[in-house]
Amino acid sequence: MLRATKEGVIIEIAVTPNAKKERIKGYDPWRMRLMVDMKEKPEKFKVNRELVRFFATLLNIPPEKVRIVGGEKSTLKSILIVGGKEDELRKILSRYL
Repeated sequence: MLRATKEGVIIEIAVTPNAKKERIKGYDPWRMRLMVDMKEKPEKFKVNRELVRFFATLLNIPPEKVRIVGGEKSTLKSILIVGGKEDELRKILSRYL
């Protein structure tokens, strides 16, 4: 789910678009991904923008520090938290699991 890189930390995510509310739904052990619900429909990259905003707000960081680095057109995405520390992110995300 989390992987440290020299730029920051990558979070592996499985997104469910068109949900009733934005939330971290849990962890999928088979895919080894965080399950995240997003309200937006999967069109014109709206879910991607909403996902960046959601994680920036959740982690209390500027949106420029959240980048989608894999799965831009898929429900299986990888996001990079620029400058993030793996232990700090694990602690924050554990509150929602």
